[in-house]
Parts: sequence; structure tokens; C-alpha cells
Amino acid sequence: MARFGIAVFILIAVVVCIFSAGCIGTDTPATPTPTPPVTIVPTQEPTPGNMTPVTTITVQKYGVAVPAGNTMQFTVPSNPTTGYQWLADNVTGLVINQTYQATPVADNIAGSGGNEIFTITAEKAGTYLFIANYQRPWENKLAEATLYQTLIFSNGTKTETADPLLSVTFDGIVSPAAGEVVKITTEGNPTTGYEWTAVPGLSATKSDNIVILNSTYVPTPVAGPIVGSGGTYEWLVTAEKPGTYEFRAQYKRSWEDEPVGEFYFNITFR
Repeated sequence: MARFGIAVFILIAVVVCIFSAGCIGTDTPATPTPTPPVTIVPTQEPTPGNMTPVTTITVQKYGVAVPAGNTMQFTVPSNPTTGYQWLADNVTGLVINQTYQATPVADNIAGSGGNEIFTITAEKAGTYLFIANYQRPWENKLAEATLYQTLIFSNGTKTETADPLLSVTFDGIVSPAAGEVVKITTEGNPTTGYEWTAVPGLSATKSDNIVILNSTYVPTPVAGPIVGSGGTYEWLVTAEKPGTYEFRAQYKRSWEDEPVGEFYFNITFR
């Protein structure tokens, strides 16, 4: 009987010990500590970068190729009152007429600047390199801006017009920084079945392509229900790293192989 009482006493002691968590050991608590809930942060959509163009390039065009003897024209901002000048370099084989046109201003305000106009032709068909730098002649440092253009003159029949067959006008920063946005515009009329389309163009190093961020067509506002008035094609482009990049576009019907219009030019990103 005494042994039975001792066993009952030991059993009661074990039960009490278990509920008091005093005999389980210190490594495993009897009541687990609750784990704080995990907050899941939803993935954010990437925020688009600044799409405001630092430069607008306007292109006027009249044919697929420019025959030797006809002209191309490049217009860039300039302000000689600052001491900076556009200086052409590496113009072998080209005939260049360089003129400055001041921006008309009221009250004879000095220092407003204007545009430098390069009118270029070649007497013989071929591929030529035209380079012009915007710099102060007495300073030995990197130019503020650069025109780096590969020009192709064909064996086609020279036209009688004195107007340029290709005209490219830069309005803004001629040599933007890599990552900055450039807007390119040209006129077209898709109601004729023809549309302007950007085609792949190689950079001067032939390793990277220009990045086309957006492509749109903006109809010309007209009064009344006039159909077929045409409009403007616009591209927003950039480059991921410094270099000279080619932009090329063709004007053609989607079901035809050969374009009826084409233009190309280079943009130098710093």
C-alpha cells in the first residue's frame, strides 16, 4: 500500500511539472512565441524616365537618294557672341557653303544667337564623312557639340532645283547626353497608303543601335471634314551610352519592297 501511495505521488508530481514547463528543459518553451506576420510589399511598376526631349530634329525630304551635284542641308543652333563657332573638319571631296542666320529679335537685343547652316554637295558620287565641331577656337578642350554625318551621293540624275533634297534641322542640344531624349519629326500622309517607318540603323561603331522609345502620327488640324490633309510622324529616341548613332526611316507602302522616300542622319550622344 505504501508503494502505491508513492507511485501516485510521483505521477502527480510529473503532471504538475509538465504543466508548469519546469521539467521540459530550457531549449523548448511550453508555449511557443508567436511569429510576427510577414508584410508582402507588392512589386512596383517601373517609373518611366523623363520623356521630355532636349532636342527636336525636323527632317524634310524629297527623294530616296541625293544625286551628286544636288545639295543636303544641316541647320544647327549657334551663338557667335559667346565665342563659340562651328568649325567644319574632314570635308575632303565635299563642297560646303557655311552661313550664319541670326534669329530676328525686337529692340536690337544682342546675344540672342541664331543658326549655322551647312549646305553640302559633292561633284562625284560616293560616300563622304562630314564633321563639324562647336567650340571656341582658342580653347583646347572637348567641343560643346558635334555634327558627325555620313553622306551618300548617288549616280542618279541631277535635278534642276536649287533647293536641298534633304534638310535636317536641329533645335536644342545638338549633342545630348546618353539617356536624354531626342524628338525626330517629318511630314507624311498615310491616307495615300504610304507611311514613314523607322528601320534599323547602325551606330558609327556598328555595335549598338539607337533606342526608339515611342513612335506616333499626329494629323494636321484642319477646319471642317477635310480628309487626306496629312500630318507629322514623330519618334522619341535615345541612346543607352555615349556614341554616334544613325537614325534611318523609309516612306513606303507595307505591301511594297522599295521605298519612295528615305532619309538618314547621325546623332552624337555624349
